[in-house]
Amino acid sequence: MELDYNLYALFETVGIVQAITLGALLIFLNKNKYKSTLFVGIFLILFGLETIPIVLNSLNAYLLYPELYLLPFDFFWLHFPIFYVYVHQICIFSNEKTKYWVLYPGIAILFAQIAVFFLPYTVKVAITESVGYDIYFYCKVLYGLSIGIYTLRLLFKHKIEVHNYFSMMESKELTWARIFLFYNISGSIVYTIFATTITDSLLAKIFFATFDLILIYWVSYHGVKQRNILSLLAKKEDFEGISQKLSAKEDLLALSDDGLQELMERIDKLLRDSESFTDTDLTIMDLANELDTHPKRISTAINVICHQNFNAYVNRFRIRKAEKMLENEAYTHLSVEGIGKEVGFHSKSAFYSAFKKFTGTTPSKYKENVMV
Repeated sequence: MELDYNLYALFETVGIVQAITLGALLIFLNKNKYKSTLFVGIFLILFGLETIPIVLNSLNAYLLYPELYLLPFDFFWLHFPIFYVYVHQICIFSNEKTKYWVLYPGIAILFAQIAVFFLPYTVKVAITESVGYDIYFYCKVLYGLSIGIYTLRLLFKHKIEVHNYFSMMESKELTWARIFLFYNISGSIVYTIFATTITDSLLAKIFFATFDLILIYWVSYHGVKQRNILSLLAKKEDFEGISQKLSAKEDLLALSDDGLQELMERIDKLLRDSESFTDTDLTIMDLANELDTHPKRISTAINVICHQNFNAYVNRFRIRKAEKMLENEAYTHLSVEGIGKEVGFHSKSAFYSAFKKFTGTTPSKYKENVMV
């Protein structure tokens, strides 16, 4: 008997090589202190290794090499937990303690898999045909999905918090990570349904092989690009200094209404006088340094007094200045996009979105109405 070489096995093998290669690259990039790519690199390598048993089964390799049956490469228990740890290390809450306990069940299962792997082939077959193995399968899926949902919750909290720290949102909301989780959670549910109903469908196999490749390239591309969010606050201080300042146990008891109002007046005056809002990369740390106060105090004042987050508050100043520039003939030489950049927006789309949100119309239409 010979191995059954086929296109599907080749397709999956390409995915394995890509995942392991890109994962190794991301682990290497972890040397950069502004990027935490270690765990996303491990994620890709484990993802690639987990496909090896699928390829072996497709090649009918177990008939020739039964000792390879049940290789300890079932890493689904670790997929979502590892990605959770990665997200925590790059998000706005990275200065808080990472919950590494989410990895413990997967590590324990890995040791159990290694022990089972060295059992006789007949015993391993009996294990996979038992009811206990079915229970194991569903427990694996439920645990992975629960950690995936837990990570989504962290990402949504992160999205809210970055709006309280940054005036520019590009590359900071971790939208790509949320898309990945939605994509992977949905794919895992569909895979579970197919695995229990249509086990030998070639169409299903091709679909999931394509799914895997898309996932590999998506995570690799964004993993290389993504900087740690807290490091993006480090314009005047180093990364570690920022983290320590945000973690400092200062007296952040609620200020009185008068105290909040007074602080808000100081913030308003600073932005009006300095026009620091025209700085595309303005962060709440910059205001904290100028006002010599804790960023959480500034965030609280803006939230309570203005009923806005930091991003919306700064954009309000930018839009007011943009309105004046659009009304002033001295700036007719500037395009609408040029005015957006002058007032602090990093892109035309960001300018248009914020302008319409505050005025109910687009900058172009506003300019046309002014010129009439």
